[in-house]
Amino acid sequence: MTDKDLITFTNKDVGELRGFIKDGEPWFLAGNVCRALGIKDTSRAVQQTKERLKIAGVKGTISSSTLLETNGGKQTVLIINEQGLYELIFQSRKQKAIKFRAWVTGEVLPSIRKTGQYRMEGKLIRRSLTDNIKKSVEDKSDNTKKFAYSNYSRLVNKSLGLENKVNRDLLDADVLEKIAHRENLVSALLAEGKEYIEIKNIIDDLKGE
Repeated sequence: MTDKDLITFTNKDVGELRGFIKDGEPWFLAGNVCRALGIKDTSRAVQQTKERLKIAGVKGTISSSTLLETNGGKQTVLIINEQGLYELIFQSRKQKAIKFRAWVTGEVLPSIRKTGQYRMEGKLIRRSLTDNIKKSVEDKSDNTKKFAYSNYSRLVNKSLGLENKVNRDLLDADVLEKIAHRENLVSALLAEGKEYIEIKNIIDDLKGE
């Protein structure tokens, strides 16, 4: 996993929370959670939580370790799932733990699920789009084939007021949804045999929507 796979949430009153979707469920960097809650020893807090759950007869995994690639190199980080997140919140005696819980339940969890969903859908749509682009330029020149995908990508981005090249990992769920819908439309039009200029006119008409 790399930094780009992480979704970052920031709250001026609480702090920063970084997470990602794994097997359809949200996971978070335990260190971020503990810092936001004023818990100094992350490893100890997570271990104590696991022991309490075990004594109570609660089964299941709440934490794991994963390799994270950053600009500074690779590092092993401790991650927790949604249950582990709540358990750490309940451990904190800080007043802002109440704000943290409200923020997580009201904004972070719904957003990370939605963003994860559209990222997954977007990958499937781009795979289909790439296949349809290849079919549409089979009899074209090598130069046309080379720039075909980037042309359609720029077309979609421009219609949404985005730069030609954009890091989708930094976009929110609403923008990802719009990109997915437009790329899906382009893919369908290509499958119907539409030419670039026809598709451009259709996508241009969607500007601002």
